[in-house]
Amino acid sequence: MAFARLLFRVLLILLILLAVIGMMLPSSAKVERSILIDAPAGEIFHHLNGMRAFHAWSPWSAIDPLTDYRFEGPEQGVGSRMSWQSGHEQIGHGSQEIVDSVPNQRVEMRLEFGDQGNGNATFLLEPEGAATRIRWQFHTDFGWDLFGRYVGLMLDSMIGTSDKKGLNTLKTRVEGNPASQIQGGDQAWQSQSATTAT
Repeated sequence: MAFARLLFRVLLILLILLAVIGMMLPSSAKVERSILIDAPAGEIFHHLNGMRAFHAWSPWSAIDPLTDYRFEGPEQGVGSRMSWQSGHEQIGHGSQEIVDSVPNQRVEMRLEFGDQGNGNATFLLEPEGAATRIRWQFHTDFGWDLFGRYVGLMLDSMIGTSDKKGLNTLKTRVEGNPASQIQGGDQAWQSQSATTAT
């Protein structure tokens, strides 16, 4: 009985300690990766400015071939939206929508991951001579979600590698076929898997 009381006290102290530490941790996290692409911003922008175009090189697209993707809104620009549903633990379900777009300069997207939280992704296009540096930033606020704050400590290592892989794929696509174009136009909701979505 004495051992049980001691164990309870130790666990209680640990929980209190974890809570106190959690309250002192950053309430938000930011991840950024960048790459230099040998092309002007005008030849890169359309790869970022539409959810179908983004999906074509996204590092998350190939993780689960059975993921169900749905696209809504315009092909390019504000309102272009993608949602997904997957049984894979890395993918889950959520949505991503372009909420701000400045031609050849920046694209901002709002991401919703259900009970796993929300975030914002921003692509910045910065000229460097004849080339363009693409900065892919992800930012999320945890508020008083103490568990989320602990996750935030690992967020860079959790998604940074995948983001860098995606940027390398984008670089290959643009430099290998710089004249490629994405046609605009409104699209109704369409349901398709990662192996068929373009």
